[in-house]
Amino acid sequence: MFRFFKKNISSPAEEPKPLGAFEQAAQYRCEVRGLDDRPVFLADVKDYDGDSFHLFPTLDADAPSVIYNSRYKLVFRTPRQPNPVWTGRVRGSTYEFWKMDELTRLRDEQRASFRQRVFLSAVVRNLLGLPENGEVLTEAYYSKDYDRCEILDVGMGGLQLQSSHFFSKDDLLAVTGLRLFHDPQPFSLPLQVRWVSTDDGAYRCGCAFRSVSKQEERRFCAAMFSLQRSSMGRV
Repeated sequence: MFRFFKKNISSPAEEPKPLGAFEQAAQYRCEVRGLDDRPVFLADVKDYDGDSFHLFPTLDADAPSVIYNSRYKLVFRTPRQPNPVWTGRVRGSTYEFWKMDELTRLRDEQRASFRQRVFLSAVVRNLLGLPENGEVLTEAYYSKDYDRCEILDVGMGGLQLQSSHFFSKDDLLAVTGLRLFHDPQPFSLPLQVRWVSTDDGAYRCGCAFRSVSKQEERRFCAAMFSLQRSSMGRV
């Protein structure tokens, strides 16, 4: 008696389904804002099923109380590109999250990275190398020589500083001792100079963040949001 065996043929691996525009944006944190641009809270998107999703506060705080069926803006902080904006409707909430649906893309509202004007003191140094593997910037990465500087504005993509020392475009710098908003620990951030200008004997540099660790990115994002709320009279 002959026995026949079906040959096992491995099926080709299915390619992952391309992410939709909202799913791509939802890989990053979003600012939940009122339709009047009033900042409400910083959130992470989870459990998106193509229709509804949940917003969990990024900070260690309860989700704010909300009136159901209200609409809010979601401004995503996508790096190195305009920030996409959606609106959504609140369908339910707990102290842990908001449930939302009815997404609408505001295609005529693509924001540049928000910059908060400040006047803060810090220290700027030459960076010897960029941190790797998600490491936090430490003294091992920057020179001992330093110069005092003033921070003129900050955003999620970088900052503008003013110093008596001249730096060239593409220089790698470390800004240390920076406190934005009642920070328990000052920030030490790796930067790369994007542009330089002269102003009454001082040098202004527009700098982009480079290789900021996830830990510091989260902490910086929280401080930025608190600073923005404070500047709008909402502590």
